[in-house]
Amino acid sequence: MRIKTFILLILLFGSLSGNAQTDTIPVSRDYKTILVLPEIFDFSINGKELNFIESFPAKNASKNSKRIVLLSYNDVAPDSEDHTNYTVYTGDGLTYDFILRLVNVPERKRWSISKSMAENPQALSVLDVRPDVSTSDATPKPQIEYSDSANATTEERLVVLPNEEATGEPLSLTRELYVLDRIEYVRRRCYYNQFNKGKIIRYFAKYDDVFLWLENIFYENNEIYLQFRLENKAHMAYDVNFLKFSIASNYKNSPNNINKKHEPLFRYKFPKRVEGNSENYFMVVFDKFTLDRKKVLKINLDEDKGNRNLSLEIDHIVINNPSAFKL
Repeated sequence: MRIKTFILLILLFGSLSGNAQTDTIPVSRDYKTILVLPEIFDFSINGKELNFIESFPAKNASKNSKRIVLLSYNDVAPDSEDHTNYTVYTGDGLTYDFILRLVNVPERKRWSISKSMAENPQALSVLDVRPDVSTSDATPKPQIEYSDSANATTEERLVVLPNEEATGEPLSLTRELYVLDRIEYVRRRCYYNQFNKGKIIRYFAKYDDVFLWLENIFYENNEIYLQFRLENKAHMAYDVNFLKFSIASNYKNSPNNINKKHEPLFRYKFPKRVEGNSENYFMVVFDKFTLDRKKVLKINLDEDKGNRNLSLEIDHIVINNPSAFKL
């Protein structure tokens, strides 16, 4: 009898350890690793989102494309060995935990994720037993509160903190989220589009081997999103003192030119330091505005304890003709 009990305990602990195991997914610079989820992707938590990069199929692809995540490693990251945690939330409330690891060539480039791999399978049973209610009798969906303040610029994470009484799933990029928490919506929009390929050609400021590039300007709802790339080709690190914005008139040889401070609504991933021979992407979001033909948006980037200061002027044609997001 004791032997049977001992065997049962071994089997029980073995099954528990098997369920707790986290899959390691290889990611490389030159290949896309494909994750096929069992349900629509909601959001993710990426321990090193500047190194391990998420992308998604085109928005106009089939409905099944919403279950696909593409993973790759940042070309400009200097690491030869790297790994991080990666958690994916799907629309049905399930979560999936992985370890992402940098490799030269992944042996497996497509991963089909099943619901049996979820870390919280009990979430499905909770959804199944939820009673049906008519639309007229349904109570309003409780508000979901999100962490991080609007001024946060370092180590921003896509973390959702549900209200204790909330029973719905975390919200993605929906109109409901925008109404409930505008800043969280803006932050997610930045998160999904921070590495978009630049469409604005050769719009930059330069001091020696330090460049401030304007990559894209987007407009959605009532916000204008500016995507930048701060590139440091020098060996010495570039430490940032401040980044300031103003709207200035540009009348030639006029003593009456104005320079009025223009505060952004939100800054995403704005770096305090850019190491030598590296670059950082960041986004700055403003409330909707336009410029007349004699005004520019002026950007002043000041180096801390140095003189490699940059000044970039964006004219009305660029500001007044933003692109739309594809994702």
